[in-house]
Amino acid sequence: MKSIELPRGPALQATLRVTTQRLAAELATPTAQAPAWDDVTWRVAMAVAVMHGVSGLLATRLQWRGPPAWQAFLAEQAEHGRRREARIRERLAVLHGAATAAGVPMLALKGASLLQTGLVRPGERPMSDIDLLVAPADVDAADRLIRAAGHAPGVRKHRHIAYEPLAQPAAPAFGEHEDNPIKIELHTAVAEPLPRREVDITASLPPHRPRAGLHGYASPGALMRHLLLHTTGNLCVRCVRLIQLHDIALLAQHLDDAGWAEALAPASDDRAAWWAVPTLTLVAQLFPGRLPALPPSALRACPPWLLRASRGWALTDVSLSHLCIPVLPGLAWARGPGDALGLAWQRLFPAERAVTAQIVQRQHSLAGSAWTRQPPWRKALSFLRGAPPRAQTMYSLHRALAYQPASSA
Repeated sequence: MKSIELPRGPALQATLRVTTQRLAAELATPTAQAPAWDDVTWRVAMAVAVMHGVSGLLATRLQWRGPPAWQAFLAEQAEHGRRREARIRERLAVLHGAATAAGVPMLALKGASLLQTGLVRPGERPMSDIDLLVAPADVDAADRLIRAAGHAPGVRKHRHIAYEPLAQPAAPAFGEHEDNPIKIELHTAVAEPLPRREVDITASLPPHRPRAGLHGYASPGALMRHLLLHTTGNLCVRCVRLIQLHDIALLAQHLDDAGWAEALAPASDDRAAWWAVPTLTLVAQLFPGRLPALPPSALRACPPWLLRASRGWALTDVSLSHLCIPVLPGLAWARGPGDALGLAWQRLFPAERAVTAQIVQRQHSLAGSAWTRQPPWRKALSFLRGAPPRAQTMYSLHRALAYQPASSA
């Protein structure tokens, strides 16, 4: 394979923008004509597809064919996606059996529940981990059955434990791969800091009388409610993924008025779901005609400056397709000077530095970056010379440059 080098600075950002917006548009309204991209741009498109979790969707939805390497990439991603999904379904069945025997109710969150809706074809919806919600009183019992299923506890965060499989490869493969580890995250609450004031929707998600074993949400509206809050949390820190927005657009077509009322009901802050407005605005921009009109109560509750800002966002601006690290992600969500100062303080003095260090060590996209290992004060000073590139974005780009189809390896 001939050597391919990435462009630098603004040229690379422009390439990320072009590929991101084109692939997003193809998922909304497929066209018949392939883009006339050079080799570098096609490689950037591979990285974008992986970062946004849409390789499997593109493999089934695109109506045109790209160059051989692109076609091989999509075909391999689709096949590995199907095999990985089969592994995840097997793991879910094991967890269900163990939880039933132990008398532990467990709510399968996000992708694990989406798999059961029949809205996605096999392999289209990637999952890096299995998210589960249990009552605080059931954490110890859930911990035992997860360990018995072949996982060991890793990073522990507030109301969240991540478990990793005992056997896993030294380094994950690029994109979807059946051998990449399937992690399990155990939650006792579903909440997001937006940007620092927590919005909690835990009580509205499980069935009213959950039985032992693995079960789904109380309703499609409850599933949408969680998808919206989780996506909003990523949007707030400018790490939203296209697959998350596609999930919302897909489920929206199967939600009635009662479902939407449930999805957008007040949360722990006793205000209409103002936090969902920017996310729904972006979904409506990318997938026109898929959503109903935003409810006036949510629009009134959304801060006017956030509403104005969100109407101007493109997917590239609020995702890993934006090359540079944002100085203060979440600033647009601040509800006053106190929130803004709190964000700046948190940037300089992170609350969970030990936990962050563990995460960096375990994520290959971060572990190889010298910037992620610098102390916070040095990171802050580095912005005086210009925002540095995101480690996750550069990792995906370099993996895409090095990609070779299995048939040619």
